[in-house]
Amino acid sequence: MIQTNSPKVLRDSFNRAARKLRISVTDKCNMKCIYCMPNGNIKWIDSKEILNFKEIIRIVSIFTHLGITKIRLTGGEPLLRPSLENLIRGLIKIQNIETISMTTNGFLLEEKINQLKSAGLNSLNISLDTFREERFRTLNGISNLNKVLRGIQKASELGLKIKINTVIIRNWNDDEIINFVKFAKDTGLIVRFIEFMPLDGSGIWNHNLVVTKKEIIKIIESSFGNVISLDENNSCPSDPATVYNFDDRKGKIGFIPSITEPFCSNCDRIRLTSDGRFLTCLFEKEGYDLKKMIRNAKATDQEIINYIVNCYKMKPEGIVQLIRINQLRPTLNLMHTIGG
Repeated sequence: MIQTNSPKVLRDSFNRAARKLRISVTDKCNMKCIYCMPNGNIKWIDSKEILNFKEIIRIVSIFTHLGITKIRLTGGEPLLRPSLENLIRGLIKIQNIETISMTTNGFLLEEKINQLKSAGLNSLNISLDTFREERFRTLNGISNLNKVLRGIQKASELGLKIKINTVIIRNWNDDEIINFVKFAKDTGLIVRFIEFMPLDGSGIWNHNLVVTKKEIIKIIESSFGNVISLDENNSCPSDPATVYNFDDRKGKIGFIPSITEPFCSNCDRIRLTSDGRFLTCLFEKEGYDLKKMIRNAKATDQEIINYIVNCYKMKPEGIVQLIRINQLRPTLNLMHTIGG
């Protein structure tokens, strides 16, 4: 039984309130992107340690009593989790959940988007870093770029809100920036350019590979004229992306400048890993074990709420602190285990 005097807002020591919960439903992935997955043999989480749908739904229900209203399903690659549409159906029934989104590499989207849309999925963030098949294989460790593009088109035709996430890495795909802007203009989908972050399992990250927001804007403006900041982004300061369009009002692009303009001060995100760890920050290694509380300790909802509240108070300042003390380095965390 949850007591009526339980907190309505999850707030940390920097006075940041959590509103959005990222849920990793699996650590497994069908791609091996150079900015994410480790090299060599990967130690996957044992299936017995993965939260089942009933456990996830219970945890989400608890978080809604602390002000969480938006859910994003992540991985690994979330579409590898069997019957994911059943989880969406369960989540959408939870009171106070406003939207359910998903981040995916899009490889299985063509086959599964109908079930996901019918179950109640609202929107998609789809990772796409190149339009060249050979480069797609190099960056992602898998072939068939057209399969991803077909999935994007089908999801768009079904009316889901779609954002394309593009990680720009110097000398890898920065020569395609103009092509991504053309894609945004031709399709009407928002393309968001993301600065390369040190969450790479491959260990290749360094400052020289980061193509900054300012550099990307300069490249874009040389071909398309001035980019114009949209007022709509000002109404949501916690959104990591600043959104722009052009004088002709055709096409929207966004920027997530995590390295040069960190948004830590407005962060309203928390994360639940596939094995039940509560992470208050992308750069938190171990996190806090919620699975043990619901699976072994048989804790009450109120006890779990109290634990979450105390853990969230210890949320670190974020990447901005690591930048300040010059502690950025490769593989600060493994993105495939914590979700985007």
